[in-house]
Amino acid sequence: MTEIKRAARIHEIAKIAGVSTATVDRVLNERKNVGDATRQRVLQAKSAIETRGNDVVRQQPWRIKVLLPEGAGPSTEYLASCFQDIGAVGNATIECIFTKKMDPAVLARRLRACVSQGIDAVAFQALDDPRVRDAVVELASCNIPSLTLLSGLGNAPVIGFVGVDNRAAGRTAAFLMGRMTRPPGKIAIITGGQLYHSHEDREIGCRTVLRRDFPQLEVISTHSGNDDIEGNYQELKKLLEQVPDLLGVYNVGGGNEGIVRALRESDIGEDIMLVSHNLTPKTHSYLLSGSMDIIIHQNMRAAALDTVDTLIAHLNGKPQQPSLIPVEVITRENLQSSTYG
Repeated sequence: MTEIKRAARIHEIAKIAGVSTATVDRVLNERKNVGDATRQRVLQAKSAIETRGNDVVRQQPWRIKVLLPEGAGPSTEYLASCFQDIGAVGNATIECIFTKKMDPAVLARRLRACVSQGIDAVAFQALDDPRVRDAVVELASCNIPSLTLLSGLGNAPVIGFVGVDNRAAGRTAAFLMGRMTRPPGKIAIITGGQLYHSHEDREIGCRTVLRRDFPQLEVISTHSGNDDIEGNYQELKKLLEQVPDLLGVYNVGGGNEGIVRALRESDIGEDIMLVSHNLTPKTHSYLLSGSMDIIIHQNMRAAALDTVDTLIAHLNGKPQQPSLIPVEVITRENLQSSTYG
């Protein structure tokens, strides 16, 4: 026999949430003049009563902080908006803030600051640096669980990683380039530097498959544009002048606008295959125009949901390991059925 879930009474919700019955009424009837944190506390209390204690009942929702790099492009901005949407479910207050891109010292300071801010759990896009690792150790010593998002951090006491298998993503890019280019020739890899494990893993995966299955394609070098539009433009522009038989470019990170601009300005740009990451309004338009051939995509909404679910499960004493986000392949031909999230 299916158990019928009883509706929570307004006075019960008010008692657990620590607010007045009038406030509960405003939240349940979706009226204005209620702060986000209060609204989430009321919804969490309602959920806790109606699920008969399946979740930890708290007078305040869990406080989760998400740290993402600023200026990292539309996919990161979209991810931040996904966290804001999820924050309305009622069991967590999610604060998503941007830190200075490619600056481990700033990221480490922001992580340490969570100890004095009453934060219950943290998710962050990791930079591989001893200062960041040390900050994560400090969080763990204060019983604040942390989780790496999109790019991992080795030898650190995090509770999990949310993102794609980045080596598989790089192998997929190499496989497609090897099958679709006319050999022999040269391939260039554009990276954002040496601070993202995700970039390193994508490069390793790409090089492995090209070396094993397509030896006629030579990876000439790895060029760092610092994950920046102008940096990528300058790097690729110089490369195009030096390598007339370039067949393909694999961009493991962001800054696609710079790469596309350099290719459009080059006499050989139309003949060069471009593979990059993450479907956004910009890369959508590049696929349609033929400026880009393949997008290796990860679903940002799924990443945000998995991050919050994993952290809350851990806080509720029910630890779980997040699942890897699937590696998606998007071309102009299947673009119509593809979504950013």
